[in-house]
Amino acid sequence: MTIKRKIYVVLGFIFLGIGLFGYYMPLIPGTIFMIISAYFFMNSSEKSYNKIINHPVYGNSIKQYIEHNVIPLKSKIIILISMWLTTFISLYIYSHTESLWQIKLFVILLSIIGTIFILRTKNNY
Repeated sequence: MTIKRKIYVVLGFIFLGIGLFGYYMPLIPGTIFMIISAYFFMNSSEKSYNKIINHPVYGNSIKQYIEHNVIPLKSKIIILISMWLTTFISLYIYSHTESLWQIKLFVILLSIIGTIFILRTKNNY
């Protein structure tokens, strides 16, 4: 096993752990980390990659995104609502601190970039 492959396996398991954590914790995205994990496993461990894309709960959506660049419309709506809800909650929590305006601007910018990315992805293939 090459060094690159070993690094990819380790990164695959790290992102798998974050992704699984995200599925059980509110406001933390799980699917994006599972997609990243699947990417690393796709290039290092076929067995682990197949376990992710064949999982009965999240496997199909990950496989559709990796193979066809597709996010179902229902998932897009959930992603956008949760992303902007989290953004507004963060801005509200830190609304009393004027010194963090750069961070607030950065959070809004990330949400805009995420929204553009999600909306540009196909709904079906």
